[in-house]
Amino acid sequence: MPPMDLDRILKKPFAGDLLCEEEAAALLALPPGLRAPVHAAADRLNHDINGRRVSWVFNRNINFTNACTGTCAFCAYRVAPEDEGAYVLTPRQAVELARRTPGIDEVCMVGGLNPAVTLDHVLAIFAAVHGALPHVHIHALSPMEIEWYSQRAGLAVRETFAKLLEAGYGSLCGTAAEILVDEVRQEICPSKLPTARWVEIVRTAHDMGIRSTSTILFGHVERPEHIAVHLRVLRDLQARTGGITEFIPLPFVPYRTPLGKARGIREMVRKEKVFLLYAVSRLFFARLLPNLQTSWVKLGLDAAVESFRYGVNDLGGTLLEENITRTAGGRHGQALAPGEMAAAIRRAGRTPVRRDTLYHYLDAPVQA
Repeated sequence: MPPMDLDRILKKPFAGDLLCEEEAAALLALPPGLRAPVHAAADRLNHDINGRRVSWVFNRNINFTNACTGTCAFCAYRVAPEDEGAYVLTPRQAVELARRTPGIDEVCMVGGLNPAVTLDHVLAIFAAVHGALPHVHIHALSPMEIEWYSQRAGLAVRETFAKLLEAGYGSLCGTAAEILVDEVRQEICPSKLPTARWVEIVRTAHDMGIRSTSTILFGHVERPEHIAVHLRVLRDLQARTGGITEFIPLPFVPYRTPLGKARGIREMVRKEKVFLLYAVSRLFFARLLPNLQTSWVKLGLDAAVESFRYGVNDLGGTLLEENITRTAGGRHGQALAPGEMAAAIRRAGRTPVRRDTLYHYLDAPVQA
C-alpha cells in the first residue's frame, strides 16, 4: 500500500468516516515495517474515546455441561454425551459454584450441545443462581445454544429469550461467531449456525433489549479478507442495533485440538499479529463500538498489558475456573484476583476501573 493511501486511511476514523472492508483487509496484510502508524493511530483513537481508563470485570465461569454433539475442530473441551467424564450440573451445584467467590458482579454460564440438557433445566439453573445471588449478572449462552434449546423446546428464538429473561437472564455471549464467513465455518465448525442465522439471533436479542458481546476466533485457516468481512458483519449489526457491548478477538489455541493437528498448527499466532488485529479493529469500529477487550488467558498477562498500546481498553474478567482455553493447552492460568487485575493495569500507566457486564463503572473497592 502506498504511504499516501495509508495516511488517508488512518485519518478517516478521526474525521468521522468509516474504513471500508477492503481497507481493513489491506491494513491486516501490512508487513511489520509498515505497522507502526496503524498502532499509533489506534492508540490515539482509543485515548480519544476512553482516555487512560482500562476496565475489568469481577466474574466467574460456570460450564454447566461439558458434553456436546458438536464437531468444532478448534475445541478440545467437549466430550461425547455418552463418555464417562460427561457431566451436567444441577441448579444447586451451579449456585454452590457461584457462591465460591463472594463479591462477583458477573457469572458467565455456557455449556455444550448436550441432548441430556433441556431448556427447562437451563432455566432452573439460571433461576436458582438469580434467586440466590440477585445482584450477580447472568451472562450466558451463545447464539448456537439459543438455537439448540429453541429447536428442542419447539419455541421461536424470541420466545426462548422471553423465558430466559423471566428466569433472571442478563445478557448474551457473542461467542460461536468464530469467523462469520460461511466458507471458513464449513471447515472449522460445520455443525454450527451459518452467518446469517447467527446475526439473526443476536439481532433478536438486541431488539428485545438484551445486550451481547462479540468475538472472533482467528489464527487458524482464515485470511485477512475473511477477518475484514467478519468485522464488517459485526459493525453493520452494531450500526443497526447498538446492542454490542464489546469486541473480543480470541487467538486460536491449537495445542490439543483436532484443527491444530490436522493443519499442522503447532503454535499460537504471534503476539504482533494479535496486536495488529487489535489496532485495525479499533480503527474499523471507531466510536460505534468503544470497548475492545484483550485476552490475558490466551496471551498471558504481560502481553495482554502490552496490548493497551494498540487500542485495547478492557482487560476482561477474573475468569475464575476458565476451562475451555486450559483444556486446549492454554499456558497462562485460569484465574486472576481483582487486585492482580488492577495492579497489572497500573503497571502499564493506565487507570484501572472495575465495571459490570454492561460497562457501567463501579465504585466497589478493589480487594487483593
